[in-house]
Amino acid sequence: MLKWNLALIGGVILSIPVITVQIWKFVSPGLYDKEQKILLPLIITAFLCFIIGGIFAYMVILPYSLNFFAGMVTENIDNNFDIHRYFSFVLALIIGSGVIFELPVVSFLFSSIGIVTPDFLRQYRREAIMITVVLSAIITPPDPISLIIMSIPMVILYEISIFISWFANRLFNQEE
Repeated sequence: MLKWNLALIGGVILSIPVITVQIWKFVSPGLYDKEQKILLPLIITAFLCFIIGGIFAYMVILPYSLNFFAGMVTENIDNNFDIHRYFSFVLALIIGSGVIFELPVVSFLFSSIGIVTPDFLRQYRREAIMITVVLSAIITPPDPISLIIMSIPMVILYEISIFISWFANRLFNQEE
């Protein structure tokens, strides 16, 4: 089953450019010129943000997580890695981190349709930081180093989202 899972996930990742082009061809005729100019860079940015999040999880969080689990070995506890559990852990960590790194793209979309404003994001900054810490605790293993390493980029992404929300509001409010 592991080979099938790897093949399926690899196929989905390799087909993302084709899927993106098909979505673009479906959606673009119904959009205004300004929206058409923004949609393709937005799709590319969303893909890049997901990839950056996955690379961050694989290169930064995963080594700390594995060191944490390896440090749990004592005389009575043996370190038994099952390849299926290891693969599902790594995959969940990469996908979770990739989805979290989509925060600026979601902020742009919600700001462009008027759901979110920069003032709203600034007003609820404390609550957002608390939510990012809770999400980091859910995504990462139960060690404080991984939690901190994941929380810091999430707070930075939130601050970037405030700027992106300001940019989207300015861009789409000038049109009206």
